[in-house]
Amino acid sequence: MPKGTFLVLEEFRKTQKNSEKFNWSMLLKVTTPMYKRKQDAKPQVISYERVKSYMLWMIERYGDYSAKTMLQKANLLFKDDKQFNEPALEYLIERDIINDLRYAKRLTASLSEKNIGANKIKEKLYTKGFSSQTIDECVGDLETTDEEYFEKALLLKIRKFGEEPIEDLKLKQKALRHLVSKGFAYNIANKAVSYSAKED
Repeated sequence: MPKGTFLVLEEFRKTQKNSEKFNWSMLLKVTTPMYKRKQDAKPQVISYERVKSYMLWMIERYGDYSAKTMLQKANLLFKDDKQFNEPALEYLIERDIINDLRYAKRLTASLSEKNIGANKIKEKLYTKGFSSQTIDECVGDLETTDEEYFEKALLLKIRKFGEEPIEDLKLKQKALRHLVSKGFAYNIANKAVSYSAKED
């Protein structure tokens, strides 16, 4: 890694909320000597320093990545010589630049605010490359109750199928599939589909 890269990245993390104080061109110059255009991304000579530089550039340009996803991208780009990919990734992990649990928790908190169920949250986290252990820990830490998931499911049901409880069997099955596809447990989806405001 070019001298000062890690320090510049740390400065970026501390000052990213105040872009007026941070020299973006400096970060790009230090961390990404040759990745300005996608078609120029593949270096002619693959080295440990170039792999690290590429990973730092990806984080600076596109935001956080899980360790698995970052390794997949490096393996794709540097497919002719993969020997430096895992050591470079370990470098970032050891310095807390890549932290799966921190990233997953932030995503989980954001996803929990949407009208989706726990299973959908798990699905979205899985596509980001997190391990089952990390996903289970993050979703398990959510304080969302079954009643709150029911209210979310009911809102989706009303938006798409109306307020009245669904009596028609085919329509009911369609509504159930819709809610289950949004990550809600079957019992919660069924309760939302059958719910009548007159019962309150």
